[in-house]
Amino acid sequence: MNVILDHTRSLPLEEIIAVGTGKTTVSLAPATRSMLAERRQQIERSIVEQEFPAYGFNRGFGHNVDLSVKTEDLSKLQENLILSHSVGAGEPMDETVVRVTMLLRANSLARGYSGVRPELVEAFINMLNAGITPQVPELGSVGASGDLAPLSHIAMALIGRGRVAYRGEVVEAGAALKAARLTPFSLQMKEGLALTNGVQFMNAIGLVSCHKLKIMLRSAAVESALTAQVMLAPDTYYRPDFHAVRPHPGAVRVADWIWRLMQDSPIRNSHRDFKTDGQVQDPYNVRCAAQILGAAHDLINQAETSLLIEANSATDNPILLEDTDGLHVDVVSGGHFHGMPVAVQVYNLMQALGIMAGLSHQRSVRFVDPNRNKGLGRDLKWPDLSHDDRSISSGMMMLEYASASLLNSIWGDAMPSHLFNISTNSGQEDHVSMGTGLAVRLLKAIPKASHIMGIELAYIIQAIAIRKRLDTIPTEVDLPQWVDKELGALKSRMNGQGDGVIFDACVIREHPLTEAEKTFSPACEALYRTVRERDLFPIVEKDRFMADEVSGLSGFILSGELIEAVSTQIKLDWD
Repeated sequence: MNVILDHTRSLPLEEIIAVGTGKTTVSLAPATRSMLAERRQQIERSIVEQEFPAYGFNRGFGHNVDLSVKTEDLSKLQENLILSHSVGAGEPMDETVVRVTMLLRANSLARGYSGVRPELVEAFINMLNAGITPQVPELGSVGASGDLAPLSHIAMALIGRGRVAYRGEVVEAGAALKAARLTPFSLQMKEGLALTNGVQFMNAIGLVSCHKLKIMLRSAAVESALTAQVMLAPDTYYRPDFHAVRPHPGAVRVADWIWRLMQDSPIRNSHRDFKTDGQVQDPYNVRCAAQILGAAHDLINQAETSLLIEANSATDNPILLEDTDGLHVDVVSGGHFHGMPVAVQVYNLMQALGIMAGLSHQRSVRFVDPNRNKGLGRDLKWPDLSHDDRSISSGMMMLEYASASLLNSIWGDAMPSHLFNISTNSGQEDHVSMGTGLAVRLLKAIPKASHIMGIELAYIIQAIAIRKRLDTIPTEVDLPQWVDKELGALKSRMNGQGDGVIFDACVIREHPLTEAEKTFSPACEALYRTVRERDLFPIVEKDRFMADEVSGLSGFILSGELIEAVSTQIKLDWD
C-alpha cells in the first residue's frame, strides 16, 4: 500500500492511520510536485521584484512582525524560529501520533497555498518512509498560532537537530538521517514558519483517538448485547421499528448492531413469554443503551468529519491566494492556524469516551449486586462454593472499585480547558484554544476507558459461565392465591413454638432451563469461545489475582480483536 499526497484529493482516516502505524509508504503526486515548484517560483519572484513586506518571508514573527529582515538573513530567520520554539515539556508523545502529525503537516503544505518548495514536503515523506520519528514532548502548545512547540521539535529533526526514534533506539537526528542516507534539510524563506503554522499535533491526537473510539464504541455495542442477554433482558429495546420513530442516526445504528447481535439467542427466547420473566422494564443501562451509545456515535462522527476537513486544509499564515493574473502571490494574513475548530471536536471525543465509560461502569455495579443481577449471586461468586468458602471469598467485588476509580479519573481529564483562555505573546495572540493539552488528556484517558470496558467484559464472561452452570433463572410470575394462604397458615402454626423466635416462610420462584436454553446468540457465543479458548479470562471459581487478565481484556478491546471475534457471525459496519 502507498499513500499519495495529491492536492486534488483528500486523505481518509484509514490512510492516515495506516501511515501513523507504519503499515504503508508515502509519496508525492508528480502533478502536485510540479504545482508546488511553480508556485514557489511565483512568490519568490514577486517578493524580490516588488520588495513588499510580507509576514513570514522578510519580517519577524509574532510581535516582532514590525522588524524587517535582511535578504542574507532570511534562511537564518527560519532556523532560529525552529530552534527557539522547541520548548516542549513532558514525556515523548506516542510515535503513531507523531507520524500522523508529520503526514498532516506534509499534506497541508502539499495543498499549494503555503509557498514552500516541493523538496520540503518530500523531506517529510523521506523521514516517514525511513521510519525516523522525532521525539516530541507532549506538552507546551496553547493550540493557537499552530502547535508551535511540538511542530518545532519535528522540524528540528528535519534539519538534523534534536533526537529521534530510529530502529528501536533514541538517537541524534543527524545520525539517524545519515544512517538512512538522508541529509538535513536547509530551510529557505518562509519554510520554517510553514513547518509550525497549524494544529496538526492536536489534530493528529484527535484522529488517532477517533480511530480508537470507533473500535471501542462497536465493542461497547457487543458488550451491551451480551449484558442484555445475561441479565435476561428482551431485545425489544433495540427493534428497528421502535427506533424509526425517533431516528437519531447514532441511536439507529447502535440499536441495529445490538439487535442483530441478540438474534437467535436461546436464553433470550427462554423468557420471551412475559409470564416467565414477569419484569416490565430493565434499568436504563440496558434499556437505553442504544440511545446512550448512539449519542457517542454521533459525537464521534461529527468529530471525524471536522478533523478530516482540518487534515486536508491549508493552515498557514500567511496564505498565498491567486491574484488577478492567475498567480499565487496574493499574500493574505489570517488565522487558519487557530485550534478552536479542532479543540471543540476533541472535546466531543472526550464526551463520547466519558459516555461509554460511564455506561460500562453502571453495568459493572449491577453485576456484583445480588439484588439486581437476576440470580447471579453476590459478587459473582462461583455457585458451587460451599457456605464456608463463600464466607471467605470476595469474588469479583473489587473490580467495581477499580472501575469507579478509573471513571473518576476520566472525569478529571474531561475539564473543558478550551474554554479557559490565557493571552500570550504580549497580547498579540490574545485568544488561544488550549485544545492541545485537552487532546493529550483524551489520549491518556482512552486506556482508562478501555480498562473499564475490560472490567465489564470480565464480569460478562463470569456471568455467562454462571448462567450456564445454573439450571434455573429467576421469575417474577404471580403465585396462585392458595400458596400465600398456605404459607400464612404455616407461619401461624410455627410461631409461638420457640421462645423469642419468629418463623418466616417464602417461595423461591425460579424457571427451569434446558441445556440448550443456556446458550446465547451465535455472535456472542463466538466471542465467549474466543475468550475461553485463548484463556484471556478463566472462570473465577475461587479468589485469585485478576489484574493482568483484565489488562489483557482491555487490550483485546482496544486492538479490535473483540470485534473480529463476532465478525465471523455479524459485521458491525460503521456507516
